[in-house]
Amino acid sequence: MLSRLSLFLFILLIISACGKRQTEQFELNAEEQYAYFPLQIGRYVVYQVDSIIYDFAAGGAIKRDSTRTLIKEITADTLRDQTGQLLYAVERYERKNDSEPWALKSISTATRTTTQAIRTENNFRFLKLIFPFDRRSEWDGNLWIDETREIEIAGERVRPFSNWQYEVDSLDVPATVGAFAFDSTLLVTEADDQNIIEKRLSRVRYAKNIGVVWREQWILDSQYCNQVPPLADCETKPWAEKAEKGYILRQTVIGFN
Repeated sequence: MLSRLSLFLFILLIISACGKRQTEQFELNAEEQYAYFPLQIGRYVVYQVDSIIYDFAAGGAIKRDSTRTLIKEITADTLRDQTGQLLYAVERYERKNDSEPWALKSISTATRTTTQAIRTENNFRFLKLIFPFDRRSEWDGNLWIDETREIEIAGERVRPFSNWQYEVDSLDVPATVGAFAFDSTLLVTEADDQNIIEKRLSRVRYAKNIGVVWREQWILDSQYCNQVPPLADCETKPWAEKAEKGYILRQTVIGFN
């Protein structure tokens, strides 16, 4: 039978060993997580993007314009910013179908440090991921963006970045996206908030060694529930039907190297 001193030392040994195993596992996972945001010149991903853009039409009717676009993102080059940070230039090409040539539409930048993955596009800087993360991680991915900032969508002014809060939904889980089955994916909810006049939903799935493989966004505004008296179906009417401006977007991987 163990003496009190021996028992106490035994418990300390167990606690110390458990703490050491957890720390080593945590550090190992941190290194592996960089694969969700790979940066390598020559890598590309091709997406099919389906979108619905809402707009006011003549007579007060709401116009819904559905489009399908093919997008190819290529990590093409590197450069340094004013602080010396290494940036990767990501070229975005678009076309309507396979028979058209790719047309360069924009160039964004991406960078990754030991603690952050950052993407800058259209002059908006996003903190896409933090390292290391786990299934409870939350962060302000739009900390460099004024949430009252407006953009123009189909001639209408919208504040797309109100009430965003990034959080990990699932980590290192298999998932099927389009025609591909991935062994390890990461699902991040960037925004999930709505009230009677706004809906903001943005979710992104990453796959190891590829990056983004799926995205869905609902950036919608509506005055449908602001009528007096309120309409009976105000709360139950789907947002896809009562939206008056904004967009719904779904982006799915269809190819990569």
